[in-house]
Amino acid sequence: MSTRTGRLRQAVESRTGTGLLLPLLLFDLLVFVVPFGYLLRISLSERGSTQAYVEGTWSLEGYSYLLDPSNTISETFLFTLGFGVVVTVVSVAVATVYAHAMWRADGPLRIALVAGALVSMFTAIVVKLFAALLVYSPDGVLNGVLVSVGVVGEPLRLVNNGVGAVIGQLYIVVPYSILAVYAVLSTVDESLLEAARDLGANGPRAFVEVAVPHAVPGMLVAGVISFTWSIGSYAAPLLLGSGNERTNGVLVSDLLLREFDWVAAAALAVVVTATVLGGLVVVRLVLSRREVSPSG
Repeated sequence: MSTRTGRLRQAVESRTGTGLLLPLLLFDLLVFVVPFGYLLRISLSERGSTQAYVEGTWSLEGYSYLLDPSNTISETFLFTLGFGVVVTVVSVAVATVYAHAMWRADGPLRIALVAGALVSMFTAIVVKLFAALLVYSPDGVLNGVLVSVGVVGEPLRLVNNGVGAVIGQLYIVVPYSILAVYAVLSTVDESLLEAARDLGANGPRAFVEVAVPHAVPGMLVAGVISFTWSIGSYAAPLLLGSGNERTNGVLVSDLLLREFDWVAAAALAVVVTATVLGGLVVVRLVLSRREVSPSG
């Protein structure tokens, strides 16, 4: 009797678990799988001269067009990769230092640091970028302070160029990177830093040799977040760049809205998505090796 009851309970629990997963699977199917499948299908269509794409056809024209040396798509893609790498490196570095300060702070200071990251994350992207434009423009707040105290003789050019595009993208991704690193550091015993200092390590050395190694998983996640956002960046290069900083996001928009070439735009979007997924696989492999290495 007890065996039958146990089997019945297991069957009920299994069906309950499946029932809870079905809405999530349906959501993923409708929101992610189906749209991406439609995007992939368009990328494999023939390019039309008088229409967005030729329905019902199969072709690799979109992908061959991306490799055509007569256009600048490959250059734009390479520039976007470099842009993403620069933003990712700076974002992870800033986030690690900021998250460490959050982790070590107490009371009102910790609350202020956490609130700063959260408020920035919840602020609309356009609002943040316009605020950055006001702060870093030649007649903005930062240059006004630097010139008035004599640090520089003339305003620095921090916007309407590549530097401005990087700064704008950092405004977008750094808050998420901070929380990713802090989520890992918050699980580390702070007494490890105190032990390092007792053994003669100063503050910076304790940070590098104790905090950073423990924060590596969070730093990898922060890197994925920063790179994923940056490789598809659109708003920051447009608002704080000079117009020459054409990223994949800007190019996809131009292909869709100006050239009405949906096939090439879809092909580029698929390549960008594949690049991001490749980065995720690499990070997953790195994390798996870190999990296995202690036992090995």
